[in-house]
Amino acid sequence: MQITYSNEKINGFGGINLTDHILSNGGIYEFIDRELGSRHSKARYSYSDIVRSYLNLIFSGGDCAEDINDHNRPILEQLKGFNPPSADTLLRMQKELSTEKQLYTGHKGIDHEFNSNIALNRLMVRLLINLRQVISSDSNTLDYDNQFTANDKYDSRRSYKKADGYMPGIASIGNYPVYIENRNGNSNVKYRQAETLERMFNLLKEFDIRIKRFRADCGSFTREVVSLVEKEAEYFYIRAMRCSELFSRIKILSTGKRWRLAIRPIRLPLLNMLLLVEKRAIVM
Repeated sequence: MQITYSNEKINGFGGINLTDHILSNGGIYEFIDRELGSRHSKARYSYSDIVRSYLNLIFSGGDCAEDINDHNRPILEQLKGFNPPSADTLLRMQKELSTEKQLYTGHKGIDHEFNSNIALNRLMVRLLINLRQVISSDSNTLDYDNQFTANDKYDSRRSYKKADGYMPGIASIGNYPVYIENRNGNSNVKYRQAETLERMFNLLKEFDIRIKRFRADCGSFTREVVSLVEKEAEYFYIRAMRCSELFSRIKILSTGKRWRLAIRPIRLPLLNMLLLVEKRAIVM
């Protein structure tokens, strides 16, 4: 083993210079500023500095804005041509991009909080198209799911997971998110989901992104969602919820089509006919 002494600053995250260089030379930061616009005339930092700071903060082992003050500043200060903002400045810029929550009250008197930031969702889709990760066509497969994210934020609510947090709805194409809409942890994933999906489809239409296949779990198994997706997608795959009515209908169904699952043939009932949707759609 050879030991070398050096007076230069050495850190374990020198690779962030390479990733930041690639993103900067690729025009990503300039693209973000063009889409989101400029801040006020006396602003020292632009909106792209939010993305740049958080990306390099995560790449260097941080996980929250405050780490940029306490632990990671010496690392980020080594990035060429970039002076990282303080945590207060970072959070203040975030607030400028935030949108007001929508409050709904359910029939049981429960308050449901939603937040749909269309401007940032539009930026996300434009970036994906610009980077050629998503293409404007009619052959895309879209996956939708609500993912619980536990946190101790002041406005987070208790979920069925027995923890406080949020329950955002996330739509993705090829593992890339194309639409994110937040909802609080106490909101059932089915509550007003059709409205969320309608906003998503309308946004994707702006970029001529058509959905050929829509996939979701039983959280999307509602009449409103099925009716909407039936119009917006050529095929859809939604896992049916187990219930006595569904079992009774399957039991009396005599027709079916043979499929091969791995090495074993099975007979799958024509659930699309059973659930009164068109034959081109499959609910399973």
